[in-house]
Amino acid sequence: MARKVLGAFLCAVLMAAGVLVLRELTASPIVDILGLVATIGFAIAGFWLTPGTPATSDVDSLTEQLRGRLDGQNNGDRKANQLNEEHLPVRWSAAAVDLMDSDGRKVMRSSLAGDWDDVTEQFLRLRRRRWVILGEGGAGKSGLLLELMQQLLKAPDRIGGRVPVLVPLSAWDVRKDVDDFLADFLLDTYSGLKFSRGRKKDDRRADLIRLVRERVLPMFDGLDEMPAPRRVTALELLSEHDREFQFVLTSRPEEYGDAVRGRHGRLGVAGTAVVEIQPLLVDDIVKYLRDVRDSAPEAWAAELREHKPLADALSTPLMVWLASVTFAGNPGALTGQGVTAKQIKEKVFKALIPARFTKHPRWGPNARTWDVQAVTRWITYLARDVDRRRRTKTSGETADDLISWWRLADAAEPVVGRLAALTALLTTGVGVGIGVGYLFSPEIGLFFGVAVGTVIGVSAAHSRLKPTTVEFRFGGRFVVGLAGGLLVGLVGGGAVFVLQHDLSAVWALAGFGLPLGIVYGLTSTVKVEDAVSPAGVLKRERMFVLAYFIAYGLACAIACWILSGPVLALSLGIFAGLSGGMFNGLPWAVVHLLFKSEDVDPSAGAVAWFRFFLAKLLWRSHTPVDLPWRLLTFLEDARRRGILQQSGASYRFRHVDYVDWLVKESGPATPGNPDHESPDSAGAAGH
Repeated sequence: MARKVLGAFLCAVLMAAGVLVLRELTASPIVDILGLVATIGFAIAGFWLTPGTPATSDVDSLTEQLRGRLDGQNNGDRKANQLNEEHLPVRWSAAAVDLMDSDGRKVMRSSLAGDWDDVTEQFLRLRRRRWVILGEGGAGKSGLLLELMQQLLKAPDRIGGRVPVLVPLSAWDVRKDVDDFLADFLLDTYSGLKFSRGRKKDDRRADLIRLVRERVLPMFDGLDEMPAPRRVTALELLSEHDREFQFVLTSRPEEYGDAVRGRHGRLGVAGTAVVEIQPLLVDDIVKYLRDVRDSAPEAWAAELREHKPLADALSTPLMVWLASVTFAGNPGALTGQGVTAKQIKEKVFKALIPARFTKHPRWGPNARTWDVQAVTRWITYLARDVDRRRRTKTSGETADDLISWWRLADAAEPVVGRLAALTALLTTGVGVGIGVGYLFSPEIGLFFGVAVGTVIGVSAAHSRLKPTTVEFRFGGRFVVGLAGGLLVGLVGGGAVFVLQHDLSAVWALAGFGLPLGIVYGLTSTVKVEDAVSPAGVLKRERMFVLAYFIAYGLACAIACWILSGPVLALSLGIFAGLSGGMFNGLPWAVVHLLFKSEDVDPSAGAVAWFRFFLAKLLWRSHTPVDLPWRLLTFLEDARRRGILQQSGASYRFRHVDYVDWLVKESGPATPGNPDHESPDSAGAAGH
């Protein structure tokens, strides 16, 4: 790409020099017009005729990039979870025989047993390394999966250099096969993976498929979170996949059993060993609670042995952890005459937010104070939004249980879309109208302004663009970007030359081309070695908008100043800058052309930050949205306090059972909560 852009720039410069020489020999205006057309034509020809950089396979590079990204994210997760207590013991044993195929049944059932400390050895003992972990909600499946993932990241040689990647199965649209789904998931979740320059789109896709087949160990989490028919299809695709394909999969027992039996009488998934997590024993619970701050372990031991409903309620790591952070010093508050295990669970769930969002030494002296009632509303809203998306058909591009700041803007639709469309019409339409109107006539300017503004406005109203995956820094493509900007400047300078017939065209070229060239030169794809965070992605998006606002505003203002004067230049600069910064259009199209990146979306529409900003303005007045103004500050604090966990640039609830309880507790759909669906009506969603 660098060679092609430089070739286009040199061809354009040579042609422009020839036109200037010819202009000195004749004063015919035809020379000006034909010269401008020829300069543009030579630039295009130079771009296509210049050979690109030879391409090589990127599989090794992508593997290391992915491993570095996951190492950084896991280190951040471990630091964030230091405020939460140590892991509870998790034990498992072999599942029912009818859930395994002939290969799985060959594994001795006694070897399919272990505890938390054995998780890596258990997996490595399997011949085909296909492992299914079953357990009820809160049994510790996801925690076990994360522990296995972290241990394997430290010992890549033990799994043939593969990279373990956590994959929420709710993201899988089973119309895609396993390889295509995982390739799209990696691009979407770990945006910014770099390919070699000059690598064609088909070659990049082939590299991703090889990466998935040979270098990735998918840790599929939550088969039970898929609609029932899709579970059956997912198991069919996994069973029929390449025999060397390795994976780990978690599910609740009932849903997995139904999916296996739904495979028209076939046995379990080919080559899988299936285990089931066992309920916690009273001694395990008491041992854990002895190390919990402010706990009363002796009182817990007495209550657990005397009240069977309490032991039944706390039979999973989730419920024990919740009880330890809500009633650590007062277990007697959970028991009483006639209290059932279900009522105990509801008491614990209800006490979680007050326990985690009130002042406590564990959060530090400078911890933010939150209103518990407001936090309850906000968390409940997020849970309902997650539940709504889980119950509707997924596109397969993003996991439905992710809480992403750019997706929360959708809750304020269609108002956000209408405001974005109106803003696009005013900024892009007025900017185009001023420029075209000055060059030709006010009537023509009005026509083109309305036409272009309407096109961008319609795109903005319906756009759901993701955050940009580029940032600003000095890199190897500065010369390429500068050449690209000056190439655009040649067009502006040529237009001034046609109109003015003097050397002011040179100033127009520099004034229009240099700001664009500098900003394009500083634009680089995201450094994949940097850990992605939601706040970092938002900051990057704001910087991108600001940089292109300044670049396009300054470029258009300088060119207009040379032609007309300061008043019109200031007007054009402001509107052109707003359009260039807030709406996908020419800026993103040029970036896409320069980088040929899968991550740079050249589509027109409102950028993610602008839609998010509009949504925040509406949150206090537009029901049913109920979220704080400083949303990311709140979400990050909820992560520190154990309610959420980070997943790339998004968040997720740590426990799906808590989401289900919040949705149930908040009641059925109301005028203030129209997005909520009843379980009966939502059962067919996603089929």
